[in-house]
Amino acid sequence: MAIPSGWPAGTYLDTLSPAGRTALLGLGAPRAFRRGEVMMRESEDSEHVVLLLQALVKVTQALDNGRVALLNIKVGGDLVGEMAFLSGEPRSATVTACVDTRARVVPAQRFRDYLAEFPEADRALTRMIVNTLRWNQQRRVDFNGYSASVRLARVLDHLADAYGNPGPGGVSLRLGLTQGELGSLVGVEEDTARRELRALRDRGVISMGYRAITVVDRAVLRGMAS
Repeated sequence: MAIPSGWPAGTYLDTLSPAGRTALLGLGAPRAFRRGEVMMRESEDSEHVVLLLQALVKVTQALDNGRVALLNIKVGGDLVGEMAFLSGEPRSATVTACVDTRARVVPAQRFRDYLAEFPEADRALTRMIVNTLRWNQQRRVDFNGYSASVRLARVLDHLADAYGNPGPGGVSLRLGLTQGELGSLVGVEEDTARRELRALRDRGVISMGYRAITVVDRAVLRGMAS
């Protein structure tokens, strides 16, 4: 699996200067994770961070009712484990590889030293955390103020922007998510997510495959999300 030389826009590595990026890529130890392997587990007591190189991972959290909520998705260029690194508290979420993944595991003290040497990386880390909090806050607002169809359209539009692969047939989202996991991002039950996805498919807005969605009509999707 080749390590990319460019990084998706908005990821942590993308926001760094060439010098900061090169220095970070030299930290820690390389590690391969198989698809389905847990990279970090909720409640474990550890402070290292993991720099994703070639990756697609999901961030989940256990709920009091025994279910699991999907909080976020991360790709190559992103950093995971930053909350426990900053707080010194146990992990607040589980990170699982959705595909075979390459990463670098960076000990907490090495990362602290790096941030002290590269203040721009410290600022970029703050921006990354703020953006994550804003995304979570917007989802909470959507949960309380909008219908399931609008919320689904907004999440799909966001995923297409962040992780989509444009092609002649539309924007492909091959994230490996189940309909239940997508529903947890939207804040609905799996049956509701399935029904709303079928409605979008029947309108020609999306097409669906096994754990994959293609946004066929982006204009209509954005209109539904507004």
